[in-house]
Amino acid sequence: MSVAPIYEPSFPPELGSDPPVRSGLSSRLSLWWRHRKFLWRVFWITALLSAGVALLLPKKFKSTAKLVAPENSSASLMSNLLSKTGAASTLGLDPASLMGLKTPGAFYTAVLESRTVQDSLVQKFDLRNHYGKKYYQDARKALVRNTEIEEDKKSNIITLSVTDWDPKFAAMLARNYIEEMNHVAADLNTSAAHREREFLEERLKSARQDLDQTSRQLSEFSSKHAMMDLQQQSRTMMDAAARLQGELIASQSELRGLEQIYSEDNVRVRSLRARVGELQSQLKKMLGNYTPPGVDAESQTGSDYPSIRTLPALGYRYQDLYRQARIQEGIFEFLNQQYELARVEEAKELPVVRVMDQPNVPEKKISPVRSLIVVFSVLVAMILASWWVVEVEKWNRLPAHHPRRLLFAEVTSDLRMMLGNYTRNKNSPRRRGDTEKTKNVEREVPK
Repeated sequence: MSVAPIYEPSFPPELGSDPPVRSGLSSRLSLWWRHRKFLWRVFWITALLSAGVALLLPKKFKSTAKLVAPENSSASLMSNLLSKTGAASTLGLDPASLMGLKTPGAFYTAVLESRTVQDSLVQKFDLRNHYGKKYYQDARKALVRNTEIEEDKKSNIITLSVTDWDPKFAAMLARNYIEEMNHVAADLNTSAAHREREFLEERLKSARQDLDQTSRQLSEFSSKHAMMDLQQQSRTMMDAAARLQGELIASQSELRGLEQIYSEDNVRVRSLRARVGELQSQLKKMLGNYTPPGVDAESQTGSDYPSIRTLPALGYRYQDLYRQARIQEGIFEFLNQQYELARVEEAKELPVVRVMDQPNVPEKKISPVRSLIVVFSVLVAMILASWWVVEVEKWNRLPAHHPRRLLFAEVTSDLRMMLGNYTRNKNSPRRRGDTEKTKNVEREVPK
């Protein structure tokens, strides 16, 4: 078994076998001065390459909008109370955060960062094609990278910034960010009031139908039985019956007096007797007979008005219908008031986000800063080149029997042997013969 020879590094030491110098600043400056040509080449090559890369990078423009979220009444009230006490300001804490109150700015910031708003913008502006992405998720991530949302809790102002290589597209995307935020916030904020308003609207329709039905039944019953006002009608009928009864008693008394004076064939006796009979007939018709429920009172009395005896039975039904109509009317009025209040609450809960600064069309780019790219690249390249010069100098000053040089030589020798063995095996005659036999066999195999 032969031991692989140990190869020395491919680059000879520049300083020979001189003793190592002290690692001071002056020695390093002297070393860099000796390799000034190398450093100079690194400087110019890096400057040219970084300038070319900076020129190839696309320009980016930022469109910015500032939004003012509506104030929460409870949050503002508690903040004012805590601010007056001075405890929160002494500790440097936000009063709303200290009380755990939800600020409108945080709500609208979360809406702007929601996936619903982002997906709507991705579909509306075809951001997959704009950003060169295949999936919606990747386009959404690219949109997030190009969007900045900041909230100032003290002033309750939200700053929205959108970056793009097209200034007009950036401004249009920022405007649609605000529109989509308003749509989503409106759906979230008005959901409870909207559901209440829809419920009251349906209930109001059914209450109107019930009121119309009971009112129709009451009117039909009143028209059929000639009943308008039960108490007034009862009092009027009792007064009329009392007058008839008084006239009947007076006529009967007068008739008995005339019968004692005149004969039955007297004209005055006969006329008075006829009057007494008429009064008795009218009184009997007015008093009438009791009519059971379900029996037509008009067929029993032969009059257009109900009799006094049937009036209580008809009055019960009339009072029942009247009471139902009044109840339905009260329900309808109450629901109508609640419906109007729900409509007002729904209008109040609509989000009102005031736009303090509309999204502008930027005139100047924000990136890339080409001068900064060139300066930074040259600085990094010079630092690495200087470090490389120092490390190479240290390597060259290592003795030949140093473990690091021996390890480097051994690794290099093994790599060269592996590369040589691979090249010989690939170009050997046996390998070429096996390849030719394989090709001949493939040609002889019938297809």
